[in-house]
Amino acid sequence: MSMIADKIEKFILDRMREEQEKLILKRNELADELDCAPSQISYVLSTRFSNERGFDVESRRGLGGYIRITKLNPESSDSLPAVTTYRIYEGQNTVDRLIDIKDVDQSLFQLIQAEKITRREAQLMHNSFAILIENTDIEHRNNAIRELYATMVDTLRKE
Repeated sequence: MSMIADKIEKFILDRMREEQEKLILKRNELADELDCAPSQISYVLSTRFSNERGFDVESRRGLGGYIRITKLNPESSDSLPAVTTYRIYEGQNTVDRLIDIKDVDQSLFQLIQAEKITRREAQLMHNSFAILIENTDIEHRNNAIRELYATMVDTLRKE
C-alpha cells in the first residue's frame, strides 16, 4: 500500500500548496481521481496528516460528506516542536508515560516539514535518541531525552 499511499499523500500536499494550506475534498471523488479505494484515502489521512505531523483533519461522512485538511501553523515562525510527554492516569495519580522513539520521530518529522533540519540530520538525531533510549535506565529516560533534544534544538536556533 506504500506506493498508493505515497501517491495520495503527494496529491494532497500538491493541492494544499495550490489552495494556500487549506483544502476541502470529497473522499469518493478523490478515490475515483486517484483510482483507489476510499479506505486508502482514510488510511493516508490518519497516518500522514495527523496533528503530530502538523495537520488538522475534519471528516464528515455521508452524502454531503467532505474532508477538510488544514496545515497547522506553529505559534511563531521561530518555534520548534518539542518532544511531548504524555500523562497516564492511574486512579487519582498521574504519571508521565515513557517517551519512546516514535515520539521523538514525530518531532523530527515536524522539523523536517518546517525545513529546520535535513533528512540526514534527522537520521543522525534519531540514531542518537535510539541509543539513549536503549541505554538509559527507565527512571532517568524522559529527562535525558528532553535535555538532549533541548540541546539539539538550541544548536539549530543558533544557525
